[in-house]
Amino acid sequence: MRPPTSRFWGGLRVGATFFEARGAVADPRADAPRGVVDRIAALASPGLAPEQVHPAIVTFFEDTASLDLYVRSEWRFPLLWRLVRPLMRAIGQFVLPVREAHILTRVVGLAEGSDGRDDARGVLRTYAGSGEVMQAVAYATLTRGEERFMSAAFPMPGGHVLGILRLEAVATSEAGQVVAVALTSKPAPQARERGSGPVGVWLVLAGLAVRSPFGERLALSAPRDGDDAADWDATRGVTFTLVGRHEQSLFGLRFVTHRYGFAPREAPE
Repeated sequence: MRPPTSRFWGGLRVGATFFEARGAVADPRADAPRGVVDRIAALASPGLAPEQVHPAIVTFFEDTASLDLYVRSEWRFPLLWRLVRPLMRAIGQFVLPVREAHILTRVVGLAEGSDGRDDARGVLRTYAGSGEVMQAVAYATLTRGEERFMSAAFPMPGGHVLGILRLEAVATSEAGQVVAVALTSKPAPQARERGSGPVGVWLVLAGLAVRSPFGERLALSAPRDGDDAADWDATRGVTFTLVGRHEQSLFGLRFVTHRYGFAPREAPE
């Protein structure tokens, strides 16, 4: 099942001013969105009650711009990534860290109709200090019956990469609070029997969407004890309210794992 695609596509370069350069930013007098979604309920499917999700996880989705992101990347083939990364820098998209980075996030409202999907907003992630772009992405949501998905479009030359991810609960506390969730490109077990549906990573070129062999899973958990992020806190001098593990794969082979730590923003945007 082909998902709705974004109208955004990149030229030779994407970069940190992608949405402004295309005149796609909404009227600055309007209230700008703060998160990848306005309410986490927009991603909650049967089996995940939004009111039971830990507040730190809710903040990641609803107030993304309030959090600084710290990344530690572990590449399976680090030399290969060092060779590819200069090309990504030239394009201005998917400029993922070689090892460690401090990332700032900016969320912008998008002009009505500029993206074409429901409730889309632009998110720019840049390296603290240098301002170099890490990624530019337009987030939206997708509903299929009772199922809800995140729809993330990453502009690339001539098209975009479209990730359709579902949100699932991973761990709950004794009190029933959801303390860990995961965004994944794999369909739910019950959905596999009737086909994978829209979930997955798609390559969109000239309006044609093709399911790709890429996969990803982003697990997020509220630190439940002092050891969850102790080594990060000690070296960074920050206290993480949320930690994550982001695995990306090709043909089922994991090629990179990113460890994330989220903390309240250190300075104004």
